[in-house]
Amino acid sequence: MRTKKVVLNFITDVLPQLIIAFLGIYKVKIFLNILGENSLGLYQLYSQIIAYLILAEGGVGTAVLFRLYKPVEKKDHKTINKIMATAKVLFRYITLVIIILGIIISLFVNYFIKDYDVNRLYIILTFIIFLFGESILYLTVPEKCRFDADQKKYISNIIFQIGAILKSILEIVCVILFKDLLAILISILVVNIITNMVFYIVYKKCYGRIETKIKKDYTIVRDSKHLFINTIGNLIANNIDVLIISKFLGFGYVVIYTTYNYIVDTLRKILEKITGATMTGIASVLNSDKDRAYDIFLEYSSFTFFIANVICIPLFFVMNSFIKIWYENEIYTNVLLSALFSGCLFYQIIRIPLKTYTFAAGEFIKIKKYVIFECIVNLTLSLILVNYIGIAGVLIATLISFITCDYIPKSLVILKDILNTKSKKYYINHLKYALIIIFEIILLNFIKIELGNIFTWLIFSIIIFILILLVTLLYYHVLGEDLFLKRFNIKRIMKKEN
Repeated sequence: MRTKKVVLNFITDVLPQLIIAFLGIYKVKIFLNILGENSLGLYQLYSQIIAYLILAEGGVGTAVLFRLYKPVEKKDHKTINKIMATAKVLFRYITLVIIILGIIISLFVNYFIKDYDVNRLYIILTFIIFLFGESILYLTVPEKCRFDADQKKYISNIIFQIGAILKSILEIVCVILFKDLLAILISILVVNIITNMVFYIVYKKCYGRIETKIKKDYTIVRDSKHLFINTIGNLIANNIDVLIISKFLGFGYVVIYTTYNYIVDTLRKILEKITGATMTGIASVLNSDKDRAYDIFLEYSSFTFFIANVICIPLFFVMNSFIKIWYENEIYTNVLLSALFSGCLFYQIIRIPLKTYTFAAGEFIKIKKYVIFECIVNLTLSLILVNYIGIAGVLIATLISFITCDYIPKSLVILKDILNTKSKKYYINHLKYALIIIFEIILLNFIKIELGNIFTWLIFSIIIFILILLVTLLYYHVLGEDLFLKRFNIKRIMKKEN
């Protein structure tokens, strides 16, 4: 039954995300053609600034989820209600803090824009509306955690993913009809309010009302102080680039970066759904059987390396041609950018087991210093390199910080401190997986073809993907590292009961 829930959680995360991705690619094109790069760049800048305001959350959501695992498994309803009551109060204050800080920051948004020439009052108004639309989603975090801890994340997924799809459709309609950023942001606010209301109703039917008048347990905040550092690290890794590019290079470069990044980030978000879908199950295994947890970790790593391989290698070869065709040569492209974005995505995929095991084990203290190092390296190198090699500089800085401050130290913490085993086999396996990547890049360099329209691009991309998939499957089979494939017999999984 546990595996069945993992599959349901994953499917309800991924399938709607694919629809949102296609809508998003079309939305960016409509934005660019109708509103222009300044409005598109401003909208994307707002998203990055809001991401930093989320620091007010400080990892409380993850701490709440981690606290819920054991009482939910033991059906300890008294403890569950105490945690939920505490979380509700905390997230009301967190939402209020985000809004207050956002209103203050709205007065200074113009300082993040190179060659600023946008009406300041318009920036303040649109930013505040966007702020309210995004911040109200934090009021429902405790309820989402409850579904997640109970391995029923698919329920919240369905509601919020449908809301996200409707939001994307409305954004496109508003761009076409009103041709103004203000109308788009109002539509986002309205959809988020309705989504929250529907979610509250569903939660109440599943679990009843949260009794908030009982005694609270604010030690959750103590747990979150270590997660706060991790939250900062993730934000700098995923959101600092746009702020630096906007400040030092301007909106034109922001549009180039975000065009590439939208494709890569969409794939990252879809694949990182694996983390959310498997977190609870792995936490349970870690608490009961360390040997089995180690075997799963190696298999998990093999699986994510395989996925990274069959997605990122084809992506590197077809991404530039897609951008040229879809955006009709309005977006600048080059091979280095394609390689760097594909490389960042590759690492984001293979780090999924590291993230999952660290969070499932609750070992936030042990990784805290490495997260701080990652922030320092990423930010320092980005500020230096952006002045010399532009967008490529911030991407190179991100990759260097990933490898030196995340991949090596976090894998050692998991293997030595969490799983109590040696790391040699893990790194040898990764070296073996890397060999096929070199071969496939050399192989694809012999394939040259002119792509004139989206249909020929699609056919060519499918052929490249199938070729890489078959070569990689054969290589992993020869290595004996394809055991993860047996876990994806859907009929067997759906019938299986523990």
